[in-house]
Amino acid sequence: MEAVIFDLDGTLFDSRITIRRCLNATMLEYGKEPFGDDVKNLIGKHLMEILGMRGIDTEEAAERYRQIQMETYKQDMRIFEGVVDMLDVLKKDHKLGVATMRHGRITGEIIEGMGMSHFFDILVGVDDTEKPKPHPEHVLTACKLLEVEPEAAVMVGDTIYDVLSGKGAGCYTIGIDWGSGKREDLLENGADHVASTMDGLLEHVLQLP
Repeated sequence: MEAVIFDLDGTLFDSRITIRRCLNATMLEYGKEPFGDDVKNLIGKHLMEILGMRGIDTEEAAERYRQIQMETYKQDMRIFEGVVDMLDVLKKDHKLGVATMRHGRITGEIIEGMGMSHFFDILVGVDDTEKPKPHPEHVLTACKLLEVEPEAAVMVGDTIYDVLSGKGAGCYTIGIDWGSGKREDLLENGADHVASTMDGLLEHVLQLP
């Protein structure tokens, strides 16, 4: 394999607390009911779809959410243990990219702010494609920017949306079960493999032809 494309939230970054806090700060400003623990099931969905669940359908509200997160994400967003070491190994022989349902500008700023930008060759945000995950265009765009054929790339993510986008694009797909997704759901939706640890993920990728 020539390239590895990663989802961000729930895969590389532990951001569930951050997302819930910022969503609920936005709900408070708009006089809407806050989200509970079920917010983990929303990660991976389009932000406008999430806001729509509370009857909000304006880009103004989405931008307010992004603003709150950009101003405060360092309070509680964390890099999962082992991510830096894993990327350091993969970077030696693979092109690395991110395909996320976050806005591209926000993604770039957060990755840079977390000291991770040197690992990635490309970033594809939700606003960089007409049809984001689970549509294959999201991952196909990442492959095109990485200048690799989809068959030579691995898509890694914690949700079925990552798996569906990767499979639809023609990539090898690896689900991870330390994020929001469940192993059985990832496998049922076509994941070629599901990893339970960072070391296991790295070992499996390195074994791929």
